[in-house]
Amino acid sequence: MGSRSRRASVAGIVAVAAATAALHAPAVADERVTTERVAIASQASQWTPSAHTRLRTVRIGSTRALQIAPTRRSGRTNLSARSPVSTDVVDRAGTLVRATARVRSSQPGRRMILTIREISAGRVVASRSTSVTAASRSWRRLTVSLRTTRAGSRVQLSTRASRVSGRHLARIADVTVEKTVPTASRPAPASPAPPATAASCEAIDYSDPAQGVRTFTDDFDGTAIDPASWRVRDDTFLNHDKAWITRDAVSVHDGYLDITGRRLPQDQWRTNTKALYGAENATRDYSTGYVDSIDRFSQRYGSFEVRAWVPSASTMSRGIWPAFWLRADHQPGEIDPMESYGAPTIRSFDPSSSYEWNSWADTAQGSTSDPVKQKTQGRADVGTDKIWQGWHTYGVNWSPSCLRYTYDGRTVATVLFDDPKTLGYFRGPTFADTFHIRLNMQVGSKYWGWADPEHTRSEFSFKIDWVRVHQGRDLMP
Repeated sequence: MGSRSRRASVAGIVAVAAATAALHAPAVADERVTTERVAIASQASQWTPSAHTRLRTVRIGSTRALQIAPTRRSGRTNLSARSPVSTDVVDRAGTLVRATARVRSSQPGRRMILTIREISAGRVVASRSTSVTAASRSWRRLTVSLRTTRAGSRVQLSTRASRVSGRHLARIADVTVEKTVPTASRPAPASPAPPATAASCEAIDYSDPAQGVRTFTDDFDGTAIDPASWRVRDDTFLNHDKAWITRDAVSVHDGYLDITGRRLPQDQWRTNTKALYGAENATRDYSTGYVDSIDRFSQRYGSFEVRAWVPSASTMSRGIWPAFWLRADHQPGEIDPMESYGAPTIRSFDPSSSYEWNSWADTAQGSTSDPVKQKTQGRADVGTDKIWQGWHTYGVNWSPSCLRYTYDGRTVATVLFDDPKTLGYFRGPTFADTFHIRLNMQVGSKYWGWADPEHTRSEFSFKIDWVRVHQGRDLMP
């Protein structure tokens, strides 16, 4: 529908499929593809800027670009803008759409992000992002793909520039979203895949270069956390523990991310009037940290790993609760490769030497005997190790057929999706979503016990050496 000159419009072009096979459908024989495209509004005035952001359309040589600049002169600001929602709809769930753009910045070294969102019934139901470090003298290209989760949904784009100084600006041009549409009419015979087994799941390893490619990494080699990769939560709280979350509790030094918990002086205690357990955890006498990759990175399927040192020792660590987990972007579920609990606890069992793995389709439902709603969980068999004594690698390899949890590269649990007890659980909307990464440390729980000076030391650190994510080559767009 458009020439190359139309594809260079500021807002770009969105292409959607008239029809496409569902995700993981049989291959099409003698497949040919075409591309359908339709332009989104091309004026900067029709895009929506974030706070402290000014938009205008500029021309750089023969290229029209969307210019993004801060409205204030001092300090650094994260700038963003989003396009209108596409007027055309994506007919089927499982449709693959791909966004591309070129970016540059007058302040070299700024991280720029391109996000594609799926909109259904007026809300975001799926999103994918990619980022690049922008240059000042040349354009850098970004490409991000999303496989839709709803029939009849629409597409929206957004762009974000991180920590832009007051007198600098960023530009984005040649923004397109396109979908290649199969046109072959002769489908290959459908042959159902054999049911997954523990052995077939063991053979899937997306961190193996032969099977997967790296899609996200952070080695924490700098002196500060990368805002293009992570959000750092500040001045907030969770309902299940008794800590206050602060930005000051998160730091990067000596080659690792440090999430520190501290007992606060009494004059710094906070009160949470919405505490889940009332007076039991209303007083927030500890501080802690929390980082996540919301709106920075998310992915459906893949290998997710961290190398970490947990502080949940067998003495003086009651209530210390570090975790590495994945949360669905638009659904109420999660995958927890590692949750560790300190000791001594108020239970007869000491959980500190090992850790738990979990997966939830809906965290609000809790445990139930209903196989469609049940929680799948277990405790990792780490042999004679005490995980709090050193660095260990915790991971999950999530494929279309199973979850395989790993400890130092060794499988400690396998969950098969075709198991009759879990079939409906894993084939529902939660595990059709993309998942982002979360690293945090809570302090205290009703089940294991609340932290206190007698059983919990006054300072402790959850250390993360690196985070690495891979995607299966067979799952790449």
